[in-house]
This record gives sequence, structure tokens and C-alpha cells, in this order.
Amino acid sequence: MTSIRDELASKWAEAASAKPGDREWRAVALSVPATVRFLAGIREPDGRIALLIEAPLSAAPSAPLRISAEGVSLSDRRDAAVGLVRVAVALEREALRDVFEVLAADLVEVVRQAATPVQAVALGVSRLEAWQAFLRSGRRGLSREEQIGLLGEITILELLGAEIGYEAAVECWFGPLDGIHDFSRLGIGVEVKAVAGGGNLVRISRLDQLDRRGLSTLLIARPRFQEAPGGRTVLTAVRDVRDALDRSAAGVRPAFDDRLLRLGLVEVDRQASPFSFILQDLYGFEVGENFPRLTGLSVPQEIVDASYSLDERLLGGFLIDGDGLSRFLRMMGRTL
Repeated sequence: MTSIRDELASKWAEAASAKPGDREWRAVALSVPATVRFLAGIREPDGRIALLIEAPLSAAPSAPLRISAEGVSLSDRRDAAVGLVRVAVALEREALRDVFEVLAADLVEVVRQAATPVQAVALGVSRLEAWQAFLRSGRRGLSREEQIGLLGEITILELLGAEIGYEAAVECWFGPLDGIHDFSRLGIGVEVKAVAGGGNLVRISRLDQLDRRGLSTLLIARPRFQEAPGGRTVLTAVRDVRDALDRSAAGVRPAFDDRLLRLGLVEVDRQASPFSFILQDLYGFEVGENFPRLTGLSVPQEIVDASYSLDERLLGGFLIDGDGLSRFLRMMGRTL
């Protein structure tokens, strides 16, 4: 079966070989079934490739779409005579061609799942915003440390999914959205501090990271991994969560994938995750009033930001085991 990316490449080549005309686009339709129409387009006169999405005019947002940043642009054209809106996502920098091909295929995959044209356009815009956050970061792949961090957050997400359901678990995953805490729901916040090997330092990156204001409970979750051949990679973990979402909460799959993008995970090369780990231990610490920490309220007002490290060997009085951590996570699913 031809992949969406392969079909896009084929259709772009077909459009490029067509005779130029007096219209803005030379375009060839894709064979992907959806509530909207997808086309691979070549823009006149500069020859830039684009993904075009056509929908009924009634699906158009109230304000015209105009985004241009990080080598990718988004715009729309509205034709009242034929009752259509055409959304164009175009590549503006050829150096990003390989990433754009993945981006365009990903947009098609996300948008094709929409139940209505209105939802399709909204999903496409939201997904492109996540892509632009990734492009702004300038990253191409995750470092070993970033993979450990993401694997730790996915481990907690899976525990939450088992305790409170995957829909609620994904919705309360705020770390990728620049939230104060990695997970937060119903007055309970969780900071995930994953580590691989024998390290004892818990690194706190911001003054507000262990700030309990607005929370009844704040936890540090500590997944400890060991690097091992045949262990779990980040891409394996992502696939496991996607499978779980498809079984029980397919509606939040786009939100999960958006968060991965914002963290810098782009599967241009599905073999680009060489590190594999096994979960060696899982425990945590309850950040009570007497927990050693720095916050905006505990440092002089002249200090507006700081990072520091805690030695977990000295935090025994605040330690909670894996079962205790699960009990707290279960509380995040209680009904109001």
C-alpha cells in the first residue's frame, strides 16, 4: 500500500510536470478519503510545493488564516461562487523539504480522521501550530537525555491512563505545553524527574517547579531506567500509547501527537531512536511544606530565576514507593 508521503511525492511530481497556467496553483488530488479534499499543489510562479485542503465555505474560520513562520506558511482563499475554502500549507524554504514532506503527510493523517469539514479545518490549524513550535525550536531529533525525560513522562502517562483513563491522562499532561507542572489535575501536580543509571541528583530547572501554590498535593515522580539492548525505546513507548489510545480514547490521539511534536519528537527516521531502556525502579517524593526547595517566595525578590539540584539520598523522609505513587495518581481521577 502506498504511504501518504509517497503519494504526495508522486502527485507533486505530476503537478510539476503539468503545463503552467494562469492560476495560482497546479494541483493534483490525493486518493485519501475524508470529509475534505486533499491536493498536492505547485505554486505559480515560484514552484513551491504545498498541501491544499479544500472544504465547504461553511467550514471556513471566521477570520482568514494567515501564518508565515519557520519556513512554512498557511493561508486560505475563499470562493463564494463555488462555495469553497482552500487552505494552503506551503513550503517556503527548500532546506526543510524532508521535514515538510513528513509535516504534510502528518497533516493529512490527522485531518482525514475528522468527522466534519469544520472539525477537519480546526484540526489542521491546531496541528500546524504544533509543527511550528517544533520548527521554532530548531531541533532535529531528541538527545539521549531528552529521550530519557520523555520516556519518564510517558511512563507516568501510562500509569495515569491505567488509573484514571487515557482521555483524562492526556488532557492533564501539561509539560509539553509549557505548563508549570508536567501533570496537573484536581489540585494534584506531578513533576517527572526520570534518570538512567545510578545518578542521585534531582535537577530542578525553575523556581516555580516545586511551588505548591494552588495545589493540595505536589509530587516528584522518579522513574529510574537502565540502558539495555532490547529494552524500550521512545518510539516503542509512543507506539504503545497510541495503541492504547486507539483502543480506549481515540479522540485524544491528536492531542497526544501534538504534545510529542512540541517536545521535539518527529519521526522523519523511524530508526532514529538508538537508545533503549528498561524500567528499573519507580518511586517518588511528596513535596510537603518542609520539603527542601527554592521558590519565588523563599528567595530574595531580586532573584527571578534559578536552577538547582537535590540529593535524593537525603530525601528519605519524603519518599513514597510505587504503590503510594499510584494511590496519589488515582486521586487525580476522582469526580468533583
